[in-house]
This record gives sequence, structure tokens and C-alpha cells, in this order.
Amino acid sequence: MKSAPRLVLFDIDGTLIDAYGAGRRALEEAFSLTFDRGDVARHLDAVWFAGKTDLFIFQEVAASAGIPSWEYERRYAELESCYLERLRAGLVQHSGKRVLPGVEAILEELSGREGVALGLMTGNLEAGARLKLEPWKLNRFFPSGGFGSAALDRSEIGIVALKRYERRVGGPIAPADVLLVGDTLHDIAAARACGFRVLAVGTGWTGAEEIRSASPDRYLDDLSESAAALDALGFGTLERGSGPPAWRRS
Repeated sequence: MKSAPRLVLFDIDGTLIDAYGAGRRALEEAFSLTFDRGDVARHLDAVWFAGKTDLFIFQEVAASAGIPSWEYERRYAELESCYLERLRAGLVQHSGKRVLPGVEAILEELSGREGVALGLMTGNLEAGARLKLEPWKLNRFFPSGGFGSAALDRSEIGIVALKRYERRVGGPIAPADVLLVGDTLHDIAAARACGFRVLAVGTGWTGAEEIRSASPDRYLDDLSESAAALDALGFGTLERGSGPPAWRRS
């Protein structure tokens, strides 16, 4: 029987890419067009959004704007559709978006290794996640994952991601064989709740000292040094296809 792969999950915003605020602008525009409440998110700084799921953000913004829950629920499909439309347009219009240092190289390296599966664990709606990754053709690395359209809580999203990959490989994957790469305290907490290992990176809005204080298994300022990134992921001393990474627990 073929052994289960080591699963490496990635957050998106602040870990893989910087969308240059496209999601926040799309949120403001969607609330403006759907509920005539265009100023609802402007008082919230970027740190507030970091690590939260889209469903949670939408609900909190609606509540802060005084939109009745019944009206929000009745018009949610319209809001989501508008958000995705504005997100797509925003990603086309704004040139400041970028893939973060070292990301493409490390994904290419890991995708070529036998016994390694790559996935997403993100608070983005799945359609929004795919839109954000498309400018750099990064979706090809991630056949599945857990998304913010599945749950309000990030730990639940992690369990969804794990179960989807277990179905893909036709067998169980031990939580200890899963590593999350993320940039926020929420990522670390969710990984811990799921029993996953975690590599924290300093490419998001959370300061290095703060994220280190949450005791991730490893920390890197970014993924730009491939050797250091592979070592932090537990693959540094391995040749392609040579066996499980060092972070796999016995």
C-alpha cells in the first residue's frame, strides 16, 4: 500500500502573495453596491483583517454597520457575488500586487518531490483564493485545500483541508505529518488546534517579535533563501524522493 504523503499547507495573503489591499477594497465596494454602506470597513486597519476568515469578516462588518442579520442573510449571495466581481477587477487594475519573495521557487521545489502534497489553508472564499493566485499561475500547485467558504474558524478550515487530502490519497494522513506555512497568530493557533506543525513567516502584517512569541515550530523572515526555507520545512537535508521530512514525528 502506498504511504500517505507529507502535506504542506499554505496560507495566501501575507504568505504567498501581497494583493495590495484588493480584498479590502472589494469588500468596501461590495457593501456599497449591495447595502449602500461604502464606508463600513474604512476605519478598520490592515492588521484587523489578518488571519480572519472572509465569512467572519463579512459578518462582523455587517454587524458594525447595523445591517440586520435577516437582511444580511437574505442578500448574502448578492454580496458575495459582488465582492468576487470587484476583487477580480481590482486585481487587474492594481499593479502593486506581488508574489512574495521565494514563493515560486519553493513551490516548484516541493511540487517535484515524491511523497509531498501541497494544499491551501486560507480564510479566503475558495473563489476569491483562486482569483488572488491566478495572476502568477499559482493555482497549479494547489489541487485542493481548506477555504473560508467552509467555516468561520480557521482550525475547522484546517480539518477540512486534511479530510479533502485524505480522500484524494485514499487513506489517513496523521496531523503530525501536516505542516502549515502562515504569517499570523491565527495561523499558528489554528495549526496547533489541528495538531499540525507550523512554519511562520514575517511577510505579513504581524511583527517578527509578536509572531515569534507565539512559538511556531520554525520562523523565517521570508522564503527568499531556498536552502533555509527547505530546512525550515524539514526538507533541507533530503534529496528528491528520499523519504519523510525531519519534522515528521515518530
